[in-house]
Amino acid sequence: MLDVLVVGAGLAGLTAARRLAQGGRRVRVLEAGETVGGRVRSREVEGFTLDAGYQVLFPAYPALRRNLDLAALDLVPLPSAAAVRRGKRVDVLGSPLSDPASLPATLGASALSFGDKLRVARLAARLLSPPAHTLLAGEDETTEDFLRAQGFSGAALDHFFRPFFGGVFLRRDLSTSARLFRYYFRMLMDGGAALPRRGMGEIPAQLAQGLEVRLGVRVTRLLPRGEYTTALTSAGEIDARQVIVATDPPGAAALLGEDVSRGSLGSTYLYYASSRALDDQPRLLLNGEEGLINNAAWLSRAVPGRAPQGQHLLVVTVLGLPDLGDDALDARVRGELSRWYGDASRELRSLGIERIPHAQFPQPPGYAATLPGHATRLPGVLLASEITSMSGIQGAMESGEKAAAILLGDLVALSRPRGA
Repeated sequence: MLDVLVVGAGLAGLTAARRLAQGGRRVRVLEAGETVGGRVRSREVEGFTLDAGYQVLFPAYPALRRNLDLAALDLVPLPSAAAVRRGKRVDVLGSPLSDPASLPATLGASALSFGDKLRVARLAARLLSPPAHTLLAGEDETTEDFLRAQGFSGAALDHFFRPFFGGVFLRRDLSTSARLFRYYFRMLMDGGAALPRRGMGEIPAQLAQGLEVRLGVRVTRLLPRGEYTTALTSAGEIDARQVIVATDPPGAAALLGEDVSRGSLGSTYLYYASSRALDDQPRLLLNGEEGLINNAAWLSRAVPGRAPQGQHLLVVTVLGLPDLGDDALDARVRGELSRWYGDASRELRSLGIERIPHAQFPQPPGYAATLPGHATRLPGVLLASEITSMSGIQGAMESGEKAAAILLGDLVALSRPRGA
């Protein structure tokens, strides 16, 4: 009999299994899909390395540093700057400390007024002082209300904060908790953003090393039997003393018999190849105008090796799940790209479109008080999911740590504040 069965090989499940294995438990991970990682995965298409959507890594995440060998990920730092596109006009906004090359362009950028640039500097100084995890506590409000209280203009919100943090929170209205905004702003200041050279799939691949992971096995039901639980799976019955459910919230709700979901935010990604460089910009491109495109990135500029020799890779992020077929969506996005690149946008070749119905869950002000805990109605069954903490890599890995800590009696991990 297994000590622990982990259902789901996303970051939460793999982190929990890794911690338990290090603690001497006999663990098996079951994954219904054909790869580990859940939404954090990569694939090869015609020699291009495509991640599941446009994802970046914040190396300052504390849970990431505790559980991964960052050097082995071969991280490529991304410029601590963004380029705001308004038609053919480009304004570069960057940090002069970490991206000194952006300083002249930042000073001359019209997307932010001089006053707004000073407010960014004051905000950064304010958020650098306290321990990062304390930014997740205290009074809460929407990110928009917080930014307006700091004196930022409507233009600053529209041209920079909405598209930039729209890509982080998957909604452009800045209705997300200001606590989370402050925390992610701090993570960016502490460690910037980076990408594994060989794709985001390197993260779950490293977590899975040395673990017993069985792919293509779906768990359909959990039956508590006193001192152990029987999992009914597509590969037969499995008995375990403890079970950790680490699937996405809809899957967890079906297994647990209780609604642990807090809603879903979807996102859509379009991948394009080009044999000619249409842009020499390695920075994140923010759409400073109305449209389907929220942001875009020439990943082949930022991370050499993501595209075959002589080819270029563009990833476009569209928030939500537009009610358009692939051809119609591609045509609309190409129409917006033509405002940036003119007729040259016709040279873009589609590598595919990916729609992710549950990319994260909504996190309005005060959301943390409504989240489920790790305990479930089923005896001997725990929940490990970002839904217990915050959406994203930190939240998923932190939840996996806490679920494992409950079974191991690890008081240090259990007493660690959220985000620490």
